[in-house]
Amino acid sequence: MGTLAIDFTTVTALRSFLVARVDSQLTSDIPLAARELLHSSVYGSSSFAGLVSLPQGSYGELIFSNGTSVIGQFSNSVAEPPPDVATGKAGDQRVDIPVGHPITIELPKSGYAYRVLAARDPALDATMILSIPLSSVTSTLHRLELAELFVSLGVVLALGLAGAISIRIGLSPLERMRVQARGITAGDSMARVDDDGPQEIASLAGTLNTMLERLQEAYNNSQSSQTRLRQFIADVSHELRTPLTSIKGYAELYLDGALDPTTDTPLAMERIQSEASRMAALIEDLLLLARMDENRPLSLAPVDLSKLAKAAVMDAAAVEPERKIDFIAPPDALVLGDEHRLTQVITNLLSNVRTHTPPTATVVVRIEIVPKDATPPPGARTAKGVSDLFGSTDETIALLEWDAKVRLTVCDTGPGLEGAQLDRVFERFYRSDESRSRSRGGAGLGLSLVAAITHAHGGAAWVASAGLGRGSCFGIDLPMLEMDTGEDSPGQPTATTPAPASTSRFSAPWRIGARRDRSKSD
Repeated sequence: MGTLAIDFTTVTALRSFLVARVDSQLTSDIPLAARELLHSSVYGSSSFAGLVSLPQGSYGELIFSNGTSVIGQFSNSVAEPPPDVATGKAGDQRVDIPVGHPITIELPKSGYAYRVLAARDPALDATMILSIPLSSVTSTLHRLELAELFVSLGVVLALGLAGAISIRIGLSPLERMRVQARGITAGDSMARVDDDGPQEIASLAGTLNTMLERLQEAYNNSQSSQTRLRQFIADVSHELRTPLTSIKGYAELYLDGALDPTTDTPLAMERIQSEASRMAALIEDLLLLARMDENRPLSLAPVDLSKLAKAAVMDAAAVEPERKIDFIAPPDALVLGDEHRLTQVITNLLSNVRTHTPPTATVVVRIEIVPKDATPPPGARTAKGVSDLFGSTDETIALLEWDAKVRLTVCDTGPGLEGAQLDRVFERFYRSDESRSRSRGGAGLGLSLVAAITHAHGGAAWVASAGLGRGSCFGIDLPMLEMDTGEDSPGQPTATTPAPASTSRFSAPWRIGARRDRSKSD
């Protein structure tokens, strides 16, 4: 299109220039042409080799006011007919074109064209009409058009070839990306596209690689979740099958009459009751985990974790009076939570100590207030995958702000844990000692419940151990709850002021965090 525009502009400009030059010749030569035409009519000469030098084929017609006219050709070498510039019969001719303005007249049959100018000659009382053929102009334009045609074709072909080569070179990174994408589609999920090339290509490749990494991560998580789900179902089936098998066996023995009513039957009933109780506890734990997965709301209220832990320690001391248990806690450590569930967390942690450590191992239960950004001890492992295994944090707790947290730790001097065990200790049905007796070891759900309940309360569960034979330490971090002191501050609830809408279901005003800046709204 650009080449055509250039060609059209060039031809139009040249045509205008050549026609303007013919018009200039018409204007300058028409007086002399009139004199020479009159001279030829008077002296009868048919050859014009006098005052004017006009192109081959030029015609002249001198029309007097009385209607007579003189017509002549200024060259005999061209046998084209003259243009029609007058009307009327011979002896009564009239000018049929505008006077003083050059015009172009084309002969329809031959395609011949003339540039014609009419001018008044007062001295002769006549109008002189001079016609110059445009054959030289047309010939020049034809030669120019032919030259431009070949030049334009060459330019277009050269530009097309150069454009094709440059585009192919410019798109070569995309072609490499296409080939690599085919490989990824074929199953090579670890392949990545090449990010070499211009900035735009590199940016696109980086975006695609990021997307592929996230897709790979999502796929791996999906595979891991499916594996965990299959393992979970297998473990549940295995755990439930063991007590059911015992119950079924004792029932069959009783029905077959193989039990002595005086000695064997009471023992069988005792074992059936024991296995049924074990199975009921297992099912209860599974139901609780299912409720956590469904994000069922907790029964929230201000809870003093120090009091709960003290009561749990007293119960543990009653169960194992020979074990030494130290309890260190501040007077109060308030959190917002479900008292029953938090009690279950502490009880499970102490039960875990009784299960996996000898009675001679000492235990230290500690509660302390730590900053919000405090991290677990060095080397501690936080429960992994809690968000997708146990649901999300309670909606009410998630909306609140807090500035400090309550840390509860249960440390023992037992056999400890190694690295692989630390990573998996919060998994459902995981046992650090796979060979231990189920009657003693449990189903492996206690620490899973600890992680689930802690996560639902907006906290985190963690474990630390220096290695086998060096004891272990389990801990939970929960957002600290600071009760309102009743000070008058804009926007803060007091003892006589109703709590905000999000806390109206609680019996007393409260707020999350140990906030020191009383100018902030709660």
